[in-house]
Amino acid sequence: MLKVSHGAPLRVVVQALARKGAISSPETVILWSDVLGLARSIREGEYEISPGDRPYRILWNLISGQKYYRKLTVPEGFSITQVAARMTHLGIGSMDENLELMSDPGFLQILRIPSTSLEGYLFPNTYYFSRGSTSREVLSMMVSRFWRVMTPEWRDRLHGEGLTLNQAVTLASIVQKESGTAKDMPMIAAVFLNRLHQGMKLQSDPTVLYLLPHHHHLRAGDLRIDSAYNTYLHEGLPPTPISNPGIEALRAIVFPKVVPYLYFVSDGHGSASIFSRTLQEHDRAIRRLMRKNHGDFEDQASQ
Repeated sequence: MLKVSHGAPLRVVVQALARKGAISSPETVILWSDVLGLARSIREGEYEISPGDRPYRILWNLISGQKYYRKLTVPEGFSITQVAARMTHLGIGSMDENLELMSDPGFLQILRIPSTSLEGYLFPNTYYFSRGSTSREVLSMMVSRFWRVMTPEWRDRLHGEGLTLNQAVTLASIVQKESGTAKDMPMIAAVFLNRLHQGMKLQSDPTVLYLLPHHHHLRAGDLRIDSAYNTYLHEGLPPTPISNPGIEALRAIVFPKVVPYLYFVSDGHGSASIFSRTLQEHDRAIRRLMRKNHGDFEDQASQ
């Protein structure tokens, strides 16, 4: 890694590279720059220089601004708190500054976010940015990617289904947390939409766990938490998304399956779900899974 300051002479930069062992013939690089009249053309920034790079390649990188870019990966289902932590780890703002900006009304208005924070709108992807990029720039990059995915055609389709954008993103964020595989997402989306249409509570564990970020499983008492995010107590959707959904979860809300199911349960291995029309069918599915998983546990214990 090489940091080039504004106005740094080429000879100084090349000699620094030689001391790092990145180049073995600094005079050749300087000669080429003099012959081509490029000595004053190098750009400031951070550069990734490999020992095997040829002198002309090093010179080209320095004058063309082929800088080293930092990488930020946002996995599907990350919360804004997790995104803020990764940004802070990479030196982009402090944790408090990032979280405050993610809920700043003026910033949300500029980004056209119809919610009280950026939760749900930081599109999961891998982003590259140069040293000196601000929190505002990096967050804008993520939201810009969201708007490229959430096309006007998709928004029109959601409107036709009676969903606002924030409702759709909120539901997608729940589907993201509930689904073990992308192929299950349109079915799980359909179950939640069916429950909403029939005035049933969603009864989604992840919405309650959103209130308990350090918990991985719910306890009986957690279901009594009086919050709009507790979909066991309150009908309808939570007031905001609970995670940042990826493209498959968003697509599942835009194009859900047309099925009569009102219940689903995971097979316990995160690979598939069993769907049911009635509570009785759902209870039977749960009992079958409990017997199967108990048998799997006994088989593993005997090995």
